[in-house]
Amino acid sequence: MKPITASLTALFAFAILSLEGSDRFITLSNLPMGTKEEPLVLRTYFPDPGLGREVMANHDLGFRARKYSPGKGDVDGFVDPIRGIPGAIGVNFGSELSICWDTTECRLLYAWQGGFLDMTQYWGKPESGRRKGFDYVPSLVGELIYLARGSHPVGIFDHYTEAPKPVFTGYRIVEGVPEFSCQIGKATIRVRIEPGEKPLEIVKKYTIEGAKEFGYFESGYKFKEEKTGPDTFTITLQGKPVSSEGAADEDPDYSTDNPNAGWGEALYTNLGCFACHSKDGTRGHGPSFAGLFGAERTITGFDRPVTADESYIEESIVNPMAKVVDTYPAGYMPPYPIDKKQIKSLTLFLKTLANE
Repeated sequence: MKPITASLTALFAFAILSLEGSDRFITLSNLPMGTKEEPLVLRTYFPDPGLGREVMANHDLGFRARKYSPGKGDVDGFVDPIRGIPGAIGVNFGSELSICWDTTECRLLYAWQGGFLDMTQYWGKPESGRRKGFDYVPSLVGELIYLARGSHPVGIFDHYTEAPKPVFTGYRIVEGVPEFSCQIGKATIRVRIEPGEKPLEIVKKYTIEGAKEFGYFESGYKFKEEKTGPDTFTITLQGKPVSSEGAADEDPDYSTDNPNAGWGEALYTNLGCFACHSKDGTRGHGPSFAGLFGAERTITGFDRPVTADESYIEESIVNPMAKVVDTYPAGYMPPYPIDKKQIKSLTLFLKTLANE
């Protein structure tokens, strides 16, 4: 395998020109492709197929500017910024999978199948070698199967009062696949992304070091998490076709329009509930959520057990000191000032957790 050679070749392909008399031509194809065995790595401008502001939270916004002529200076008219992503890295595994990984957000932005990039606008036509003067961002070849939604899927819960900005620290080739590395606070996150065994599957192999508590949640897509070690886990993500408007088709199990269990599961991770309350009966800093709904709980200072119904759960979220489960310390859980739809969604999610 020669991934590094392929990477460097692709990276500088726009500058590799041959001179033959007065004719100048590009020596590489404007439709570069790798293979599953020898992925192609390319750092270039990437198109934005409709990413939301939550996804691009650490990117600066571009603004409309006056038109400018090198000979005349400012001229009449305005120009909007090019809709593109300047700091991303693309990886192509052949027609099976292509990905766009961003070095600013340090996350997978989107994935597609069927091809990679058409570089004509940026590298130029073979007969001229000149790129397009404006709006020169390459175009995608193929069909989107994943478009990131919501905040970063990896949550580091060592600090509850701030969300540190991710810092890209580079990548290396591991088993022929790029392993991207970034720093979030004191935590180091490394991830390899590659095709899965089933159609539309994307596999993300994570290593997280320096974090006491962390979790993963993918908004709008079904995924399976497999723990492979104390600091390692694998996410198998199920992709799906993305509409031409740039938004993924709604997952019926996840919506923020009305209370639902899918939203509740996302909140369980995003709010850090998992750090104290397990889903499988394991004892933690707080009672397990397994089989909670409808069960009886012995409460410190109460003569009789209470039933964990909707009222009990809602009260415990906003006022955890009201009914402290026996044998657990008081004052450990902070109150969560979340809205009624979120509280209802958490309750619906807890109803789905049976004893295991």
